[in-house]
Amino acid sequence: MSCKEAEEVIHGYLDSELDVVRSLAVEQHLKDCPGCGRAYRERQSLRTAIAGGALYFEAPKGLERRVRLVVRQAGRAGDRAEGRRWRWNWGWPGLMVPLTAAVLVMVLALPLVMRHAAEDRLAEEIASGHVRSLMVDHLTDVASSDQHTVKPWFDGKLDFAPPVNNLADHGFPLVGGRLDYVQGRPVAALVYQRNKHFINLFIWPASSSSNAAESVAVRQGYSQGYNLVHWNASGMTFWAVSDLNRAELEGFAQLIR
Repeated sequence: MSCKEAEEVIHGYLDSELDVVRSLAVEQHLKDCPGCGRAYRERQSLRTAIAGGALYFEAPKGLERRVRLVVRQAGRAGDRAEGRRWRWNWGWPGLMVPLTAAVLVMVLALPLVMRHAAEDRLAEEIASGHVRSLMVDHLTDVASSDQHTVKPWFDGKLDFAPPVNNLADHGFPLVGGRLDYVQGRPVAALVYQRNKHFINLFIWPASSSSNAAESVAVRQGYSQGYNLVHWNASGMTFWAVSDLNRAELEGFAQLIR
């Protein structure tokens, strides 16, 4: 089996979807080829790291109130319709009330659910980038604690200038920076350290649809213990991710902001 053939079926091998003959061939190739063996182990480690990493979110407090209000209004409309004793041959009035209520609930809730789903996918992508940087020994492209070395390194590599600060005086020394790829575009990844814990700070320009005012969101729930802090400020989107406890990561984010 060649390396190209192994690459084509490696995901099936990881998922135990290959037949016995093909599985044995892949297994033998991984033993004989150090490069493919290393790539397999990296993918296996990444898969283990992000397994069960779905993020959860709590619906805004106002959503329940709005849904209950819609249901109550629909119920009152049904009572009025019954009081007027409209009689249609196929019972359409009785169907229209619950259908109307369902449509209104979807109109209110669906955009919120879709927005959170998109944010969850982005959060998983951010966390995966953090895991990958630690796993494949590619934490930095430019290793330096000097912000005046790290910031100019991004010149010409990105279409924006990421803000770079060294927070060593606050217990978060700058380690360096690298280029990363999030949501189909190159982004800046600044690396900081807190004792033995690394923090990846991903930065890219905020979209026009982002809230111009500063907004902060803290996410938890990854089975491997990662926390994420997200905020928009000064026309930039920031995502900080680390296995630091929530309080320390929020403290780091506050210093950056």
